[in-house]
Amino acid sequence: MTIEFMLGLQILADIALCLAIVFLIRVANREIKKRPQGIGSKNFSEFNKVIENSRRSTDRLFQALNEVKDFIYVLNEKENQLRTLIKKSDAIFEDRTSGDTSCGEKYEAVIKMADQGLAEKEIADMLNLSEGEICLILDLHRKKNENSSLHNSIP
Repeated sequence: MTIEFMLGLQILADIALCLAIVFLIRVANREIKKRPQGIGSKNFSEFNKVIENSRRSTDRLFQALNEVKDFIYVLNEKENQLRTLIKKSDAIFEDRTSGDTSCGEKYEAVIKMADQGLAEKEIADMLNLSEGEICLILDLHRKKNENSSLHNSIP
């Protein structure tokens, strides 16, 4: 093998390689020309559908957020009302427990009348209290006595 033969073989390989590259470029150009330019009508309508669905979903999300916002506002109002009621009830409780001995006297009177055998309705009429309040006072008195007798019986 001579150098001339090797050079000739190299030249033939280079020419074959150039022809292959030219062939691949032509095939690629034909494929590019076959594709439509821009967005087709089918793709465009699908894109519009996606955009419209996205808009509807966004509208529903905003509606849900507004409903949650309104709900939170209502809950805050209710919480403020409850806080006001708690403050009022605390103030009333403090007023009743601080210097009002007439309540204590009424409770003692209820217990004495019940011990004398009067019915709850009669006690309620005599002391100008409701029957429910009379029942509550007597139940609390019974529970208090039960608890104190339990504590006294424990060694």
